[in-house]
Amino acid sequence: MRTILSLNKCLAGIAVLLMLISCTTFKPGHKALLMDEAGDKDVSRLIEKAMELEAYAGTKEEVLGLIEAYRKVEKADPMNYFALWKIGNYHMLMGAAYAEKRKDKKYHYKMAVLYCEKAMCTNAAFQEATRNGDKVTEALDLLTVGEIDAMGYWYTARFYYFSEVLGGLGRLMNTRIVIHNNKMIERIDELDSTWAGGGNYFARGLYYIAIPERFGGSKERSANEFAAAINIGPEYLVNRWGRAKYLYQLIDDDEGFKADLEWVLSQDPHEGGNPYPWNVYFQEDTRKMLAEKYNP
Repeated sequence: MRTILSLNKCLAGIAVLLMLISCTTFKPGHKALLMDEAGDKDVSRLIEKAMELEAYAGTKEEVLGLIEAYRKVEKADPMNYFALWKIGNYHMLMGAAYAEKRKDKKYHYKMAVLYCEKAMCTNAAFQEATRNGDKVTEALDLLTVGEIDAMGYWYTARFYYFSEVLGGLGRLMNTRIVIHNNKMIERIDELDSTWAGGGNYFARGLYYIAIPERFGGSKERSANEFAAAINIGPEYLVNRWGRAKYLYQLIDDDEGFKADLEWVLSQDPHEGGNPYPWNVYFQEDTRKMLAEKYNP
């Protein structure tokens, strides 16, 4: 319940979205990271090694090693799209699963945003537009399905930053993060609404939970969005984990809560739609939720 209350507080400022000005800025990833030095040029072998690590990285140290493995790809090929969004994705996992202090979460989520932006800049038209001063969401129509993973994890990392790093006043002063995220979600819907096993539907499921009913919030709409995500990505652990964590706990649906979490635990973390390192996190968090509810 504490998690749900926290989530609700995170987006309580939605009502004043259009009246507030953002104070938090994310330094453009292409400017911060574009000029990294090249190293070993055997890119295909470096990617192969990183993917081998990804198949069993289930601890903090192993995820850090996985980030470093993809960083080696980046050093060899500074604009390697696959490596760049992977680095961003695993910085996000570090923030969500392993960072305990706010400053550490802040670091990892900002790095996730930076790397996802750099990955988007492998699109030459988008890179030129942002170099000329356009913000990410001002140039997003130039992005294609080829950059969709970077786009999706960009907005996801920013949501994590908004909810886990900013305090109450900070959220009120930075609600443009949510506005811009919604623009990116809309663009992904145009390109591939099934992205990441229903990732956009999952995000909207959280959104409809978090905002007050008078501003469009709806538990019923949230339930429909989660159901759509599960229909699109039935093998993705994240969908049932998230429905149990954010919706069923809120509405006190003990039967649904238990059924979803038991399903998550019954899955092979190597086979779920999400990568193994993320599945490890979902299953570990599931065990904690069950223990807190049934063995307090």
